[in-house]
Amino acid sequence: MIRVIELVVSLIIVVVLAATVGALLPASGRVERSVEVSNPVRQIFDTVNTLRRFPEWSAERRLDPQMRMEFEGPRSGIGAGVRWTGNQDVGNGRLTVASTDQDSQVKMTAENEYAGTNKSYTFRIEPSENGRTSRIFLAYDVDYGWNLLWRYAGMYIHGKPDANIQAALANLSAMLASFPNVDYKEQAIEAVDIAPVPVLFVSTKAPRTLDDVALASNEATARIEAVMQKAGLTAIGPRRTITSNWADDTYSFDIAIPVNSATFTLNGTAYTIAALSDDTTMSGGIEGVEPTPAAPGQIDSTGYLLVEGDVRGTIAYGGKALVTEYTGSAAALPLLRLMEKAFAETHGYGYSEMDDGRAWDEIVPPAPLADGTIPEVLEGEETYRAYLPVSE
Repeated sequence: MIRVIELVVSLIIVVVLAATVGALLPASGRVERSVEVSNPVRQIFDTVNTLRRFPEWSAERRLDPQMRMEFEGPRSGIGAGVRWTGNQDVGNGRLTVASTDQDSQVKMTAENEYAGTNKSYTFRIEPSENGRTSRIFLAYDVDYGWNLLWRYAGMYIHGKPDANIQAALANLSAMLASFPNVDYKEQAIEAVDIAPVPVLFVSTKAPRTLDDVALASNEATARIEAVMQKAGLTAIGPRRTITSNWADDTYSFDIAIPVNSATFTLNGTAYTIAALSDDTTMSGGIEGVEPTPAAPGQIDSTGYLLVEGDVRGTIAYGGKALVTEYTGSAAALPLLRLMEKAFAETHGYGYSEMDDGRAWDEIVPPAPLADGTIPEVLEGEETYRAYLPVSE
């Protein structure tokens, strides 16, 4: 009996000691790590404010490459979230953007299988004094309250939670390094829906000078307009310059004009402009079919409608695209395209520079004056609208 009493007393002492120690342990936990990157602050902020790139910088992905993720809420900002389901090393969880401070901080509430409650991750961004680099801080905060088991678990916050934070920062740094390193902070870029339209176009190229590109563009435009006049077609939008290849010395591009009808008659031949078929490629033609010479009114080996000479027809891209406007010299257009690519990367949009994914730009016509006349625009003061087709 005495031994039983001694055992009970010992257990009581152990429990009391454990409770006392647990009560003295911290009621909350925090771990923070940082990494330095060369990206502009706005790129970093947009990347973590959307969570669309989370599958790439997530630390959980290395533990379970097959984990399933599902996006929730708006694309970016407060309410944007991601939910995941993984193996026993990852478990189930969710991140939701709870608050933001433009170009400075993004706080996310977290649901995971770590001990505690009120769990959150906070990204903090600090630009360096020289402005050439930025430091990203990532902190994990959690409350344990009076749950003594959670408080004991908090002693291991520098285990898996800490390791995952460091892995996430390393992944994020590597991903950011692959983005075009341009700052689009002062350039308004938005995603819009583009309606597909029939176009007549000419493929051309020129040395990479403004004068040579303008000359080639005007010559291609003249050939398209001559065909339009004979076919009774009218333009329904500004002329498009569609980029094919921006090489070191040469610029390859298409000049396209949207027209009011996909069907027309030219020189007694009926034409119907149609979109590229699914089995057609820019370089290979129709799969399994040997390219053969085609006559006007037929489809060439690249899937486009032959109209007259080097003038061809197709249905231009329809779908989601990034768009931005700029007033000034056309020399800035390559930089605008680079900004749109960076914006697509940070916001989780996919893009391709092949086929229908090619970027294009157009000159925005000036608004008529009160008397109906069109004001003259001086060279170098034109307003351009640049587009980049993207996917969700």
